[in-house]
Amino acid sequence: MTLPKYFFILVLFLFAGCKEEFPTYEQFCSTSEKTLPACLRYDVFDAQDKVRLVQVFGKEETPSCPYHVVLTRYHVGECNNPAVKSRGSDFNGYVRVEIKKGFKCYYKVQSDYKEDISHAFENVLQRISKTFSPPK
Repeated sequence: MTLPKYFFILVLFLFAGCKEEFPTYEQFCSTSEKTLPACLRYDVFDAQDKVRLVQVFGKEETPSCPYHVVLTRYHVGECNNPAVKSRGSDFNGYVRVEIKKGFKCYYKVQSDYKEDISHAFENVLQRISKTFSPPK
């Protein structure tokens, strides 16, 4: 093998090991409900995020709907608690999508991340899609 081939293989191994694989947690907050509500309201500030959530849930926005979708992107670095900062953490933050009725949780899904917040958001969207996709 020549030097360029070794270099190419080394780069492949480097990038193959960089993908973050944190688990994605999901739950319906009540054991009696396990379906998507008939309507949704999206309380999401970023327009692109809102479009993605509308696509994955498959429900257009209903402004008067009691069920609302909340997207949270939390970065631990924003926390000022000295105990949390001194111990460190396995992750730097999380992405969470919740469906709430008023202040009460209906459904939530969350993925932690170390560096790749966009990958965590994609994991959350994939889990929502799997949970609420119509049966085949």
